[in-house]
Amino acid sequence: MSTTHIQPLPNVRGRMSYTELGEGKKRTRNIREKTNRIAAQMGDMGTREDFIRFCSAMRRQSQGTRLNEGYELRVSWSPEELSRDSPEDIQRACEYGYLLCKEVAPNAPCWVTVHTDGEGGCVHVHATIANHDLVSGTAIAHGTDHATVKRKNDRLSREMGFTVVGPEPAREKTTWAERKGQFGIESFERVLGNRVADARDHASNMEEFFEELKVRGVELTETRKVDEKTGEETVGWSYKSRDPYGKGRRKRRRRASNLADDLTREGIEAYFDQKQRELEVPQQDAPTPEVLPDVPETAEPAAQPSADSALDVYDLDRAYVSEMASDLQKAHIHRSRDKGESFMDERYQQIVEAHNHPDEQLAKLREDVDAARREFYASKGARDTMQHPCPGLLAGMHVFAKAGRNARDPVSRMMADMTALMLRMMIQEALAEERRRQREEAERRVYESRKNMWDAEKRLKAAEKALSDEDERERRQKSERMQRRVKEAEQRAPVRTPRSADKDTQFDE
Repeated sequence: MSTTHIQPLPNVRGRMSYTELGEGKKRTRNIREKTNRIAAQMGDMGTREDFIRFCSAMRRQSQGTRLNEGYELRVSWSPEELSRDSPEDIQRACEYGYLLCKEVAPNAPCWVTVHTDGEGGCVHVHATIANHDLVSGTAIAHGTDHATVKRKNDRLSREMGFTVVGPEPAREKTTWAERKGQFGIESFERVLGNRVADARDHASNMEEFFEELKVRGVELTETRKVDEKTGEETVGWSYKSRDPYGKGRRKRRRRASNLADDLTREGIEAYFDQKQRELEVPQQDAPTPEVLPDVPETAEPAAQPSADSALDVYDLDRAYVSEMASDLQKAHIHRSRDKGESFMDERYQQIVEAHNHPDEQLAKLREDVDAARREFYASKGARDTMQHPCPGLLAGMHVFAKAGRNARDPVSRMMADMTALMLRMMIQEALAEERRRQREEAERRVYESRKNMWDAEKRLKAAEKALSDEDERERRQKSERMQRRVKEAEQRAPVRTPRSADKDTQFDE
């Protein structure tokens, strides 16, 4: 859980100096050893000095109408939630502080500094927000009170997977089909939710669900809590998996309730209970449970796809089939009218049948894809493909070429178009991954140049201070030498008798 505190800053420079060097003996030691207490930092300006000058300039520009140059937002986490010994946790705290600043003041520049040297050993953030709205050109009008900041921090903590003090607000039950559209295609939440939902859909009970999670590289953690007053026990699930779009492809964790209610323990159990009831009371129109075909025993372990493969992330939806069937129906009618023929033929009936019963056509496509996937996994080419820098794209091209090789009638061509749509999504994923790598490389070079410039500035300041001290020492020594010489000269000079003012004695007359 995290705690927050916000305070106004009449002088940003003084506070930023404290967050960099500390105070008292700690400050003296950092200056002497040319070190600082910054564990991580990020902001909207080039350097800390640029941000400080901006805050000061905006206050001077207001001609005395603004009392504060900015606001400091402090966020602290318990050691059980974020460890100061983990670079990933430190970077996560830095990113969280920046996002919270944008929640409090979306249009104001900010600078975030992470500390790990506190007395309690807690990872905490000092986030400084400039008191200037770049859109309106005025000071921050509202949103800097403690209640608003706490409310926004609680909401963001839930979204980012942190625990929150106090009960969560009541909300309606959500499903992953409804919520996945709220996350970006490259977001970790969407990738993780797709993997969990796919594992659930390909399992018939809880044991198979756990196995399907392992196949997709998802770790499940169960947490049990007992209410001391009522004795009621609650069980919560969280999922952990590797982030294909994150830095270093590190593993990240999300609570099941933050993804969707039907992916929690209660939601998964209710799903399998409903599935069991449908099997016990079969109906004619009840779809048979879909199970992922097993890989033949002849396939070597190296031929298994990685957990990050796009084949395990993307899945067709019945809406795609309905939309494509509608487009094919319109195109067939226009083509028949252009030829002067009746469109009510066998081909039209097949298209109408696909539109009215998309589940059957979708099952047919999935069956073709599963068969092609089995053939792909068992082949030697699969092992060679998985060694390529972009295995998901090549694997998808191989599988989808197999699935659409017999596209002769319009419905089969519609299925091939569906596979082409999924292949297009994989290509977009590969291009986005390449752009992300290039962006990270550019950012790394920029950060390194900024660090070198900052180190050079610190060395220059230290050299200027040393020269200034040396000049002052020489001036002091010169002054002391002159004073000694004057004193010695006065001591060596003889005592002179004053001459008489008598006229006769003076002229020897």
